[in-house]
Amino acid sequence: MQAHAHLGYAPRGAGLLYAVLWLAHGNDVFGWYIGSKDGEQQAAYFMLQRYYSKGETHFLHSAQDDMYAPWVEAGPAGEWPVALPVPEPLCHELVRLQDQFVRHWLFFGDDPAARADAEALQARELAVRGVNVRPARLGKFRTPAAVWRFDAPGADLGVPIELSKRWPLDHRVED
Repeated sequence: MQAHAHLGYAPRGAGLLYAVLWLAHGNDVFGWYIGSKDGEQQAAYFMLQRYYSKGETHFLHSAQDDMYAPWVEAGPAGEWPVALPVPEPLCHELVRLQDQFVRHWLFFGDDPAARADAEALQARELAVRGVNVRPARLGKFRTPAAVWRFDAPGADLGVPIELSKRWPLDHRVED
C-alpha cells in the first residue's frame, strides 16, 4: 500500500484550503482530510467504499478527527451511524501515516513550537491561519493559479476529486 497526498493552498487568501492523505486497499480508499468549513478547520478520517469497483461508491467518515470516534455514512439523504469500517491493522497504519503527514506538511497556528514556521510565512507576507503549510514545503506546489496545488507523483487524482464532491469542506478539488 502506497500513501498519496494532495493539498490546495490559497497563498493570498484563505491559506490551506484542504489537505488529503489516502491509500487504496482492495476496492476501497481510506484516508484523512483537513480543511476549512465556514472559516473553521475540520478534519476526519474517511473511506470511499467500493471506489475501485463498478458499484456505487459510498462515503463514510469519522464524526471527529479521531479514528475511533463514531463513524457515519454520508449520502444525499443525510448521515447515519455505521460501525468502524476500517480493518484494525489498517487503523493503526492510517493513524501513523496521518501523524507523519501532519508533521511533514502542516503546522497549527497556535502551536508555540511552530513559531519559526509562522514567522517564515509572515516574512513572505503569507497569512498564518489555524492550519498552515510548512514554509519549507511551499516549493513543492504548482503555483500558476490563485490556488496552488501539490499532487503526489503517480497519485490517482480522481480520489481527491471524488472525495471533495462528498466532504463537508468549503472547497472542491478541480481537475
